[in-house]
Amino acid sequence: MNYTFEQYEKEVFERNPKIKELCEKEMLNYVIAERLKKAREQKWLSQLELAKLANTTQSVIARIEAWNQNLSITTLSKFLKILDLELKISEIKI
Repeated sequence: MNYTFEQYEKEVFERNPKIKELCEKEMLNYVIAERLKKAREQKWLSQLELAKLANTTQSVIARIEAWNQNLSITTLSKFLKILDLELKISEIKI
């Protein structure tokens, strides 16, 4: 019998909803970090240049892009403005 990843994932999530919640949260962090990085690169900005525009350090940008840094709404808003991005929120469970 073939056991797919999707079947395994469903089984694990059913047994432990907390794992599902953590995975969904990390996926959201990953999507935000990747979108910010892509926007920065499309504007031909280095991490250091973006950091200067945002009044922060290059290491903060690196941690965000590596999704090792949680973003506050205020910080996220600052990056969205600098990178000419919009944030659209729909109903999601986190």
